[in-house]
Amino acid sequence: MRYLYHKSSIFLFIVLVSSNLVFGQEAEHFKSDVDTSLKPWTNLDFYNDPYNFQFALVSDNTGGSRPGIFEKGVEKLNMMMPEFVLSVGDLIQGYTQDTALIREQWDDFNHKVEKLHVPFFYLPGNHDITNLVMQKEWEKRYGRRYYYFTYKDVLFIILDSNDADDYNLTENQTDFVLDALKSNENARWTFVLMHHPIWKYDTGGRFESIEEALKDRNHTVIAGHEHTYQYIERNETNYYVLGTTGAGSALRGNRFGEFDHIVWVTMTDNGPVMANLKLDGILSHDIANEKTHKMADDMLENTRFRYLVLTNQGEHFTDGTAYLYFNNTAEVALNIDLSFYHHHEVDISPSQKKVTLNPGEDTVMEIGLTPHIKMEFADLGFLKYYWRIGYEGKEYSDFYLDGNAIISITPGNPDYFKPQTLQFTESTEITFRHPFSNLTSRLIANVDQVDNTNSAIRFNINESAKVEAYLENDKNQTTAIVVKNYEKVPYLKGKNVKRTVPGLAYSYYEGNWSAIPDFSKEKSLKQGLATDFAVGDLAIRKDNFGLRFSGYIEIPEDGMYYFRCNADDAGSLKIHGKLVSRSGTGNNEVGAIALVKGLHPVEIDYIENLGNERLRIYYKRSEEADWIFVELKDFFRTSSRN
Repeated sequence: MRYLYHKSSIFLFIVLVSSNLVFGQEAEHFKSDVDTSLKPWTNLDFYNDPYNFQFALVSDNTGGSRPGIFEKGVEKLNMMMPEFVLSVGDLIQGYTQDTALIREQWDDFNHKVEKLHVPFFYLPGNHDITNLVMQKEWEKRYGRRYYYFTYKDVLFIILDSNDADDYNLTENQTDFVLDALKSNENARWTFVLMHHPIWKYDTGGRFESIEEALKDRNHTVIAGHEHTYQYIERNETNYYVLGTTGAGSALRGNRFGEFDHIVWVTMTDNGPVMANLKLDGILSHDIANEKTHKMADDMLENTRFRYLVLTNQGEHFTDGTAYLYFNNTAEVALNIDLSFYHHHEVDISPSQKKVTLNPGEDTVMEIGLTPHIKMEFADLGFLKYYWRIGYEGKEYSDFYLDGNAIISITPGNPDYFKPQTLQFTESTEITFRHPFSNLTSRLIANVDQVDNTNSAIRFNINESAKVEAYLENDKNQTTAIVVKNYEKVPYLKGKNVKRTVPGLAYSYYEGNWSAIPDFSKEKSLKQGLATDFAVGDLAIRKDNFGLRFSGYIEIPEDGMYYFRCNADDAGSLKIHGKLVSRSGTGNNEVGAIALVKGLHPVEIDYIENLGNERLRIYYKRSEEADWIFVELKDFFRTSSRN
């Protein structure tokens, strides 16, 4: 074979088969000198229909951005030359109202995109449109936040899933999508792209109406945001959550959906063919799917290393046992290997342990501990071990995790009481249930009718009570004693407030605080009425500010209410002057309070130091329930006299 190189960088391949160069046309654009009945090729069904095409997708670049990764993706794309590139948002760091910084971030990102040799289509993520200032900058630069286009009779709908707070669309955007589908009803395929996978959230029926309009047409739905790749089959079609192209990721590997990639899409007569191109390899479109997503969660649950150490009683350590619990909730056998490192003061037996758990099985590993001499607990330090957890079988040879972990050689704290919330109204059932089948529960409490079966203790209390429990083994070794003080609390009555409006009154402050201050002693720089918790939009500057919201929370019915305050950097929630929940600066507390139907005085404090700013309030009606986001305009009221 001879290779001829032309200055235009076109390679011409000539296969010398015969000196008689007679070319016969076997397929369009194809010529050869081969005129025999047998041919040295399989077929001439070239994939060269001009109606079909290739394009690429890039995923999140920010949210813990790792420098150089997105640029590497652009370099790879220029090697492969798709016809165009689509994004799923989070292109810049954002989360600021500093217009100069916003412009700087966009200029930096666009400088990277300018190196791409093909068209690039923008899509807004929460980092790109964090607040109204950033939204205006987006519209100034790129015009539309949501739009559609067609290419070779394929419809692409680009959504803004930040349009009604995170994870939702406005009614106007929903109507826009429905009109776009109706106007392009003959499209041979439809791609719907967004940043947040809003099909996982409550959109008030808006996205469901879009799915209803899509159900009778060929389509694919693609999102990002979660930094973990997943293929999902939903409504008999393919949904995808992309991984990362430079954003923060633990990068634990293919089966965990944690990798940097671009997605290569080839549009065929039968629909799209999608392949994940890792920046160092190529992966199939279903490499991390619903099955492996659950398997990853099942494996990760075991890396929590639920363990307890039981020892002798007294000030000095003479003997002890470490118990480690593992449970395989997956549908594939799970291998667990532990190997303990040498300890200078304690003999470990056995020092290596290996077990295979079939689906549905659990086990407790028992590790004996004997000191060389009698020692104080404070001098013992830790047990260190190497671990490897992976699924059995050749198919899953790449599906494992490994690392190092430690165990403190002190009596464990067996906090297995339920409920964790210590307040109750009329009565409450308390359980003490642990997973260590070879250990015995011991209850210390002045209560009647205790049901003690296997590893569980169950009883009811009607009044405030102090309860204590510990675990022991057949070697007379015990854990520490865990203490719970359950408190019977009364229902708090609401206030009779006339003429209220939706929202909360707020006061704005500036300062540099390490913890939430007493804002009543601080000077307020402005006041107003807030209808959402977009704290960045209420601030005058981007860092070192605080807010106090005050008004009433509207409770729909009598009951115990659980609240969680989620703040960056710190926040707190008070109802009737009682601290119910706080978060940030080292404190993350969930609280419960008994409330009757009606309006209850509420006070929410918030501070922002540096970086991102965020305030969210959640509630639920029982400890086991899922948290529900509290919309400020729906749940809070303030007196119209304010």
